Amino acid sequence: MANIALLNRCNLRCPYCFADNYIADEGSDISLSTFKELLDFSATDREIGIIGGEPLLHKQFDEMAEILTNDYRFSKITVFTNGVFIDKHIDALSGGRIRLLVNVNSGNDIGSVAFDRMDRGLELLFERGMGAYVSLGVNVYKEEQDFSDIIYLIKKYGLRHLRLSVVIPKDKSEGGIPYFLRMKPTLMKLYEELVRLRVCPCYDCNAIPECVYTEQERELLARLPFDSQMERDIFMGKRSVCSPVIDLYPDYTATRCFGCYDMLRADVRDFDNITDLRNYFFMMLDSKLVHSYSWDMCQKCYKYKTFGCFGGCLCYKSEEKK
Repeated sequence: MANIALLNRCNLRCPYCFADNYIADEGSDISLSTFKELLDFSATDREIGIIGGEPLLHKQFDEMAEILTNDYRFSKITVFTNGVFIDKHIDALSGGRIRLLVNVNSGNDIGSVAFDRMDRGLELLFERGMGAYVSLGVNVYKEEQDFSDIIYLIKKYGLRHLRLSVVIPKDKSEGGIPYFLRMKPTLMKLYEELVRLRVCPCYDCNAIPECVYTEQERELLARLPFDSQMERDIFMGKRSVCSPVIDLYPDYTATRCFGCYDMLRADVRDFDNITDLRNYFFMMLDSKLVHSYSWDMCQKCYKYKTFGCFGGCLCYKSEEKK
């Protein structure tokens, strides 16, 4: 899957966001012609993601949504948004082909006005019968995080799925496994609530390895209502791996994914298609980082040696392997 970034601007300043390193003005927004070129470049993937910044800020978003709706080269189209401006683009988002992944930030982080407007946008989509095209996500970024707002929305809209991500910290010197262990008590509180609500979680990325959990904690995770065995295996840490999800930017540069955005960039125009570009990142980053043991416990791990686990995001090794 490829993601096209429409712009490098956002209406929010979330405390955990990596993107504050390259926030820019309107002059950096993608042009309609460049957008079409990047769609052509990515079409063999059959899936496309639309990201930012906040993509709903783009002045031509409605035109781009119409292009996407009528582009049947893509079987799955997902817009990643904070949801604050859904109301402004409700008609463009109601065509029945575009899926929304709304990243829910608490009212304490973004303010009650922004949260209430996001909630109202969700109401409008559900009123139009678009609930099946809406998913909610939450970023777990601090210890003892309050999840009351995301729980409120799950209950209000009768949702049965939640996409979550353990935020990759800006300072990665701590390493993946120690970071997961520190964040685990906060995650377990969320998982307990999801078990009670019968909500199926899935990882956005940065899957937690099986070794992080105790046997008792794994028993709790096994009670979550997964939709498939693959989802269960990934969430239980039995398949803690990933493949490059390429992010394409308005200036024709590309990165492997948001986690590795500061490690290597390429120029889209140097490649024929998204497959070739993905292979380039795999050769230049994945093939080198995946063999590097950043933690002593990984050196003797069978799963690590046989590509069953990466020990968390590859970016945790970036400080050593830049």
